[in-house]
Amino acid sequence: MKIKTGKDGRGRILRSAEDRERLIREQRESGQTKKAFCKERGIVLQTFYGWAKHRGLMRKPTFAQVEVAVSIQAAVEVLLPNGARVGIRHQGKRDELVSLIRGVAGC
Repeated sequence: MKIKTGKDGRGRILRSAEDRERLIREQRESGQTKKAFCKERGIVLQTFYGWAKHRGLMRKPTFAQVEVAVSIQAAVEVLLPNGARVGIRHQGKRDELVSLIRGVAGC
């Protein structure tokens, strides 16, 4: 059913599907935010979002598969009692790491 542009019994503006699609396209091409575009034209923002969603014109989220390289080395940052920070990389040798921290901290 095609709705002609006009007003309903409560004074709300009715727009045809073509008008709604045109307005959505104009907003995208205008560079304005949806909020600014709607305010300038007297369109209720939620109504505008509803049009786009209903017509399937809203951007849908896209996802990309990402591979994260696993590193053998772990980075550690230690805040020493004197306020100094020490950043080091180690390969899981806990005793050596503890000895280094104690040596630097003067413990």
